[in-house]
Amino acid sequence: MFLKSFDAEWKGNGMKIFISVDMEGIGGVVSLSHVLSKGGDYQRFRKWMTEEILAVIEGAKNMGATKITIADSHGSMTNLLIEDLPEDVTVITGFPRPLCMVHGIWEGYDVALFLGYHARKGVKGGVMSHTISGRTFSAIRINGEDASEFYLNALVAGFYGVPVALVAGDLEICKEAEGKIRNIETVVTKVGITRFSARTKTLKAIKKELKEKTVRALSKVKKGVIRPIKPGEEILLELKFFDPDVPDLLEYIEKVERKDGVTIQYKARDIIEAYKLIELAMILGVGINTLLQTM
Repeated sequence: MFLKSFDAEWKGNGMKIFISVDMEGIGGVVSLSHVLSKGGDYQRFRKWMTEEILAVIEGAKNMGATKITIADSHGSMTNLLIEDLPEDVTVITGFPRPLCMVHGIWEGYDVALFLGYHARKGVKGGVMSHTISGRTFSAIRINGEDASEFYLNALVAGFYGVPVALVAGDLEICKEAEGKIRNIETVVTKVGITRFSARTKTLKAIKKELKEKTVRALSKVKKGVIRPIKPGEEILLELKFFDPDVPDLLEYIEKVERKDGVTIQYKARDIIEAYKLIELAMILGVGINTLLQTM
């Protein structure tokens, strides 16, 4: 009845929906073996990831959504079982790509939904917490504020006038989302015990809640009670690394300032320029780590 009560209101007034899906915040995920392609449980949890997406798609279609795009946003970004998805959705897959987790968000979407998201690096109770690359960055700061992947991607969405209406993931990222976006809907998939253990909901329970919360989120956007986060015109980006290797290379870029051995600062003209530098730094970090393992 809940879904049907809104269905008539939305028929003929469909929305264009952008979904960014990560993996560490998916229900049940607590181990590297769950999220790495060579992990023993990876196939099981990429299926779970796809099932969570299907629940959101069902809720969105019940609300009359006319366009749904899904950005696979974990690791190599080739995790979703595309063959299990409906024929009328589009999937953005593969890495690298411009604007990484929210590639294509500028193409006229009405709303963004973030699934499988997780707490930023260093947050107590954050399950598998990290920011962009756990082996590269110890901290990412935007205008002096520690940034999670949720916050970075919400700022990019806001730059293009797209509100983030739903976040699903561990308790800590849901708390952050509720503190940053008024009236946002959240689905807590699990509560962290340590960084690699949690109390998790079952897939059936999560799918039911995702479907219902998607309806509520889209209804709120239609009513104008969820607004985009508007980033400032100038962004002060600070990147702190575990080692000096990446900062050594980033110093070749004009306007990059070295604060200390492992920290750089960059004044970007907007969040898009800042995001691109973060992605470049991440690629450098992964490349250096891979090279060192072969030496």
